[in-house]
Amino acid sequence: MDIRVFKTFIAVAENRHFGRAAETLYITQAAVSARIKQLEEFYNTALFIREKNNLRLTPAGEALLSHAHLMVSQMAQSKLSLSIAAMQKNTFSVAATPNVWDAFFSSRIQDMLALFDDLVVGAELSVREAIQRKLEDRSLDVGLLTDPIKDSDFCNELIGHFDLSLVGSRPQFDAKVEDYVLVDWGITFQKEHALHHKVTPNFKTSAAMIALEVLQTKGGFAYLPYPLVQALIENGELFEIDTPLQIKRPIYLVYRKNNPQEKLITEFKALFSKLQ
Repeated sequence: MDIRVFKTFIAVAENRHFGRAAETLYITQAAVSARIKQLEEFYNTALFIREKNNLRLTPAGEALLSHAHLMVSQMAQSKLSLSIAAMQKNTFSVAATPNVWDAFFSSRIQDMLALFDDLVVGAELSVREAIQRKLEDRSLDVGLLTDPIKDSDFCNELIGHFDLSLVGSRPQFDAKVEDYVLVDWGITFQKEHALHHKVTPNFKTSAAMIALEVLQTKGGFAYLPYPLVQALIENGELFEIDTPLQIKRPIYLVYRKNNPQEKLITEFKALFSKLQ
C-alpha cells in the first residue's frame, strides 16, 4: 500500500473535509476520494461516516488512525536514516594479534591511514580465535596472523616476514636460567622452540611489548622481533644471544572468500608490497 494513501487518510481525518484535505496535500479532491476508496476497499470496511456538512471517523477509522500515524512516522524515520547513511563514509576494519601488531603492523598504521584517507578505518588488537570469529560473521574485513586459518572459506595470503632474535638482559644463556619469558609467536614457533630449547619459562605472554618491559625492568631472556630491540642491542641495554634456532615468522593476510570489500583488500595488500 502506497504511504501516500495513509497520509491522505490522516489529512481527511484531521480536516473532517475532503476539499480541505486536498488543499493541504496539494492534490485534487478527486484524488483524495480515490485514495480513501482504495483504503476502504483494502480493509473491506467504511472508514468515514459521510453526513451532510459533516464527516467523522467510524470505529474502524478511529482504530486505523493511530496505525496510520505510526506508519507515516516510521517511513519518515527510515528515509532520514537512509539519508544519513548515504552521507557516511565507507569502513574498512583490520585486526591483528598482539605480536603481529608489535612486530609488523604498528609501524605501518600511518601508511594505511594515508591509503584509506576517505574511509573510516578500524584497527584492533585481538587473539587469533576472536579474529577468526569476527571474520566468519563478517564483522571484520581482514586479519593479520602468523599462522594461516586452515578453512576452505578463507583466503590466506603471505604478505611479509619478520625475524625473531633471542635477546637477554645479560650475555649468558642456558637451559638453567630462571627468568626466561616465553612469548607466543604461533603454532610453528611453539614446535620449533620445543625442539631446540628445554628451558622452563617463569613468565608467559602473547605480547612482545610486555615481554620487553619484563626484560628491561626485571631482567631475563625472550625471543623478540629484531627491529623492536635493535637499538637496545646497539646501545648495550640488551644482548643478542647466539642460538641455532633462527626464526623468520610469516605474516598472513586472512579474509573470507567472496568478500564485498575485495577491492579495498587488494589495495591493502598492495600497500605491504610497497613497504617490503
